[in-house]
Amino acid sequence: MNNKVLLIILVALAAVLGLSKIFSDKADRTFDPEIIKVDKDAVNKIVVKGKTDEQEAVLTKTEEGWNLSIDGKTYPADVAAVEGLLTNMASVKTDYIAAKSPDKWTEYELGNDQATHVTVYAGDKILADFYVGKFSVDQQARQVTSFFRLEGKDDVYAVSGMAGFSLSQGGNAYRNKKLLDLDIAKIESLTYTGDKQYEVAQSDGLWVLDGDMALDSAKVKNFLMNLRSLSGDAFVDFDENLNSDKLLKKLTINGSNMEKPVVVRCWKDDSLDKPFVIQSDQFPQSFFASDSTRLFTRLFKPVEEW
Repeated sequence: MNNKVLLIILVALAAVLGLSKIFSDKADRTFDPEIIKVDKDAVNKIVVKGKTDEQEAVLTKTEEGWNLSIDGKTYPADVAAVEGLLTNMASVKTDYIAAKSPDKWTEYELGNDQATHVTVYAGDKILADFYVGKFSVDQQARQVTSFFRLEGKDDVYAVSGMAGFSLSQGGNAYRNKKLLDLDIAKIESLTYTGDKQYEVAQSDGLWVLDGDMALDSAKVKNFLMNLRSLSGDAFVDFDENLNSDKLLKKLTINGSNMEKPVVVRCWKDDSLDKPFVIQSDQFPQSFFASDSTRLFTRLFKPVEEW
């Protein structure tokens, strides 16, 4: 074979390789960035297992809203948080494919035991099934990138923005965190019992302590405003029947126009990092841990500090 023929063959091979690369690059650039496509109105169940969760959490749509089931127990879900979950799915837009092989999953924290796993259903039909793994922060560009993969697929997708962070939360993130939901205009008395006992009540248009000491009405109103819509932030698994001896305080909120009094209980369990456990009979399944500040203080601080 002479040099001229060899040169022609080499040029032809280079052309073939070049065209292959062009079309390959074009395919990579034109892949569909919407890897999660869900009709949010059709969704009636979402299964979430966070990176550190021991159990799956199952969100189920009801006529009243959403329920959350974990480890055989069912709680009211935070409807706004569930709506946010569905909205964030729609905002996931892939920037590029970071890897194409399962042996890269661990690097991007997308192994089955590393990632948050989310499965979305309409009836028995799976609408979306995906994993959320590692986060990468570019300080100079002020950009957060998270990494996703789809169940049954090898590719690792890079997604800019905060959607990945929101979608990586565990099951408790979707649980209703309310402790109190009150109409403060109906409140006429606050009765404290336990290690300290006193009552703050309305009398002839004034707020008084234990029936005879007038209080600053503006300060009482500010205190009640803090109680109007009160939420916890740290759920704790607590059995009030097994811990009845640890009951420390009780607050009874009453008023003639209230359907029934609202009772808030506080236990002290020194085995917990946050030793105060607080629950109200408005949301009886929710027990919140608190230290001596935050939730505990908002409910039980002395009257002189109102």
